[in-house]
Amino acid sequence: MLSQQVFELIDVVAQTGSFTAAAKKLHKVPSAISYSVKQIETELGVELFIRHHRSVSLT
Repeated sequence: MLSQQVFELIDVVAQTGSFTAAAKKLHKVPSAISYSVKQIETELGVELFIRHHRSVSLT
């Protein structure tokens, strides 16, 4: 089951459009955000974000 923190992470990434901007807002490093999103996607078996060169967008 997904936690409130997972939903908040996905929401912040979607709103900011990048792992870097989300990391700044959440006071974390970008690699931690990217890793967490990848783990969530693996757990769900679905790609949540399309990764562009310097941004992401919801699928």
